[in-house]
Amino acid sequence: MPKTDTAERILQTALQLMQEKGFKAVSIKEIAQLAEVSEMTIFRHFATKKKLLETAIEHHSIIASFQAIFAHQIEWKLEKDLYLIAITYLELMEANRPIFLIAIQERSIMPELMDTVSKNPIQLKQQLALYFQTMQQKQKINIANPEQQAASFLTFLFGYFVSLTFLENKFIKEPKEQFVLHCVQTYCHGIGE
Repeated sequence: MPKTDTAERILQTALQLMQEKGFKAVSIKEIAQLAEVSEMTIFRHFATKKKLLETAIEHHSIIASFQAIFAHQIEWKLEKDLYLIAITYLELMEANRPIFLIAIQERSIMPELMDTVSKNPIQLKQQLALYFQTMQQKQKINIANPEQQAASFLTFLFGYFVSLTFLENKFIKEPKEQFVLHCVQTYCHGIGE
């Protein structure tokens, strides 16, 4: 099996165990057994359990996906662009749910973890603010503060993700696409021409 497959298997196994038990409760030995590798293999790839978690967070960064969207898929049509951004954001957050849950669980014993995790939303907010600024220059929207608008838009998406993560469908019952479409339309009505 290639090295990258081994590293990926270790990362996925570690995330699964850390989500279930918490960072401190999971041992390298346990990760090795479930990933079907030796403890030495884990140490060769990652050196420490903390480095393993940091690598998992970096490996699951959402920024590359959004850089591709902003570079190649934006059509400068507000509703269509925001819908694409919103759906992509939620899909990536769902895929990264274990990292989110681990970060929440371990925030008191590993405050630096929150710094690492917060890099993604900060960079995404900057990219979205630049999009809003460009849309303003194209006279397609009318907003006073692009960064504040980006934070506002991402906050409603994050709220949806957190609601589904902790409350499942007890609070928001609509399918994701329907919820996003409604929110994007409402948002665009507020800032569009």
